[in-house]
Amino acid sequence: MTNLKLHSEPELIRRLQQGDQFAFEVLFYKYKNKLKGFVAKLAPPQVDPEEIVQKVFIKIWLQKEKLDPEKSFSSFLYTIAKNELIDQLRSSINKKTYLMGGELLADLNISDPAGVSFQEEMEQTVTMLIGKLPERRRQIFELSRYQGLSYKQIASELGISENTVDTQIRLALNFIRQEVRKVRSILLFFISR
Repeated sequence: MTNLKLHSEPELIRRLQQGDQFAFEVLFYKYKNKLKGFVAKLAPPQVDPEEIVQKVFIKIWLQKEKLDPEKSFSSFLYTIAKNELIDQLRSSINKKTYLMGGELLADLNISDPAGVSFQEEMEQTVTMLIGKLPERRRQIFELSRYQGLSYKQIASELGISENTVDTQIRLALNFIRQEVRKVRSILLFFISR
């Protein structure tokens, strides 16, 4: 009878609240595959469901005192998993936007006088201008801005000096700045109308 009570979910949660690692392990092994399948169905291919599951259970352990043994533990797990997935995707998008757009627009000293649509137009313009760079310069620029590599990492990967990397990025930024100024005045004209 005690064994059955130990493995009932409310009892496991009570024990978990008290820091019982065995109760945590039982809950983990009971739910990890279901949770992994749930995340795998929702997540794009680049997201590792195993990583999300680990983060969920780390949060469970860290917030074990807040668990309510009378509420559905599985619903709570799935909610945390969904939120964790959303956070990871949002973080990924923000990082990509930062590397691709926000940081680049800041480098180019572009402000956003007309709101989000202006920012989107400028990002599209900048992406198009990057495509016009000479191949090697574009490669260096993309390694820096899209992949977030340092000048030292780029130099090592391409077998060139850090000074060459710096020069190529400066030349790329100067080209993009000049072209953006031309395009910007046209965009502002249409946006302000």
